[in-house]
Amino acid sequence: MEKTIYQGSFTWLDVTQPTKEQLLDIASRFHLHPYTVQDCLEPDHLPKFEIDGEARFIIVRSYNPKELETPHSVQDLTSKIALFYTNDCIITIHRLPQPYIEEIVTRYLVKGHHLKPCDVVTRVIWYAVSTYSGPAQYLDDEVDKIETAIFARHSRGKFEEKLYHLRRMVSVNKKLLTLTEKVIAEVHHDTHSNPFIQDLKDLTLKLHSNYEQIHEDVSNLLNIYISISAHKTNEVMKVLTIFSVFFMPLTFIAGIYGMNFKHMPELDLVWGYPASLGLMLVIIVVIYVWFKRKKWM
Repeated sequence: MEKTIYQGSFTWLDVTQPTKEQLLDIASRFHLHPYTVQDCLEPDHLPKFEIDGEARFIIVRSYNPKELETPHSVQDLTSKIALFYTNDCIITIHRLPQPYIEEIVTRYLVKGHHLKPCDVVTRVIWYAVSTYSGPAQYLDDEVDKIETAIFARHSRGKFEEKLYHLRRMVSVNKKLLTLTEKVIAEVHHDTHSNPFIQDLKDLTLKLHSNYEQIHEDVSNLLNIYISISAHKTNEVMKVLTIFSVFFMPLTFIAGIYGMNFKHMPELDLVWGYPASLGLMLVIIVVIYVWFKRKKWM
């Protein structure tokens, strides 16, 4: 669907769920390169900045996860918005609804603000970047919850899958913010007179730093969890080994006197049975004292 959402000092054309034929028609009407316009059809295209003749072409991604149990890819977690802009025209192309576009029109254009297309584009990028703020707080809270659960003595949960999923989400968002920073730098280089862009750069830097810290926390927590799990396994193996060491010589003695050979002198002795039990008890005491001295118990 193609709709003109603003008509004033410049024209703003918003296109939702376009077909290939519609995009080629737009390319023809506004003198855009067809191959550049076709990038708008790729659902997983990463953020970028290009110059197409007199027009500037930008792709940014908003955080907009799909209704999946564990979304983790770029396409699962975000939605794309493509922008073409010149001195007298803006074209936004997207498949999913982007509510902040109407908000920008109402807040900055309808109220009589005198903005140029590059200023409006900067605000579109700002709104897209700001969608990563809420997920950063959510991921940080999730890491804190898992950290508390891991160090709780009564907790027996398995967190490998959850931590991997969180790390994947953080990695995708951090990569997209890094690419968006490059887009912002190109826009800043192309429009030196835009004062709003410094706020955008500050916001992107802050979010990137937050995701960097969360990624580091998740990685450290995953390593700690693996270490704790290995330690618990070692403790179990230690207990089993101690039992094995205690019972191995006892089993050896019982095995010898259970072989049922005809000529075994000790079988006829009156004190043979208590002597065997006493020998077993001595062996247990010796092993126990040895383990204590070695601090294995």
